[in-house]
Amino acid sequence: MAQTYPHRGEAAVRPPRMLKGLSSYYRKLDIRSFMTIIVGLCCENGVVIASDSQQEFGRGVAVKRLNTGKIYVLDKRFAIAGAGLLAHIEKAVDAIEIGIREARKSKAGIDPNEDECVDAIEKSITAVYKEYNIDRSRFLGEPKEREFFKPILIVGYGAENGESKSCLFIVHSEGLVEKVPDYATAGSGAAYAELLLKNYYGGQMTISEAIPLATYTIEEVKSIDPNCGGDTRIVTIDPKNGVRQLTKEEISSLTGKSVSVLNVVARDLVPRILRGEIDDGQIRKL
Repeated sequence: MAQTYPHRGEAAVRPPRMLKGLSSYYRKLDIRSFMTIIVGLCCENGVVIASDSQQEFGRGVAVKRLNTGKIYVLDKRFAIAGAGLLAHIEKAVDAIEIGIREARKSKAGIDPNEDECVDAIEKSITAVYKEYNIDRSRFLGEPKEREFFKPILIVGYGAENGESKSCLFIVHSEGLVEKVPDYATAGSGAAYAELLLKNYYGGQMTISEAIPLATYTIEEVKSIDPNCGGDTRIVTIDPKNGVRQLTKEEISSLTGKSVSVLNVVARDLVPRILRGEIDDGQIRKL
């Protein structure tokens, strides 16, 4: 079953036209701060994280740049992608990097295990949340806490530390770290990505099988969400090799045939099924 988030049980970010009727918590989210799509996929032998590369930020007016990097690599063992204001994401990444460095230092250079990673990330993000939301609200004399800092992060981790395992986490701005057993999405395109992955994700996938699915998901979201665009970025994380960023040529080579077949299924096979020209028995034979 796909994860829902935040822990309140709703999708983190919805497209603007879907905001009506949501709780006040979601209505107060500024959708303009989450103009992106990032996905993370758990695999048998590691983790895949993918994103678009369109970035929007404020310079007095809204500014857009294409083909920017949205996935941050920490110490060749961690990959982090985030939805939210760029400055907030980078602040969160810096805090996590310091927390992981301290965790590794306390173990004489040995990679932290899963529990130690979670503890380090939670402490790091909670400290930033306190600084920007609680302390700043008090300093400004706000009657109640304001959410200045509110990114959502997807973190992939792979290390040989006696466990030799990889993990995928969603990190909420409050400091809550949620382990994900299957897949995670964040950004303005998250609802579209969730729908695609619900139908196509398989729990026994390898990294090489997940890369085409990640590419297909990002490309489909970019085709419908005006807030997403640019080239698709992909990194893989596994315990043996750590984090590896795929080149544009590698992504194209690994995904070309699979994506074209998925497009045939969506645009040709499904209409034929709806017209009654193909039944499930014929499909099973394939």
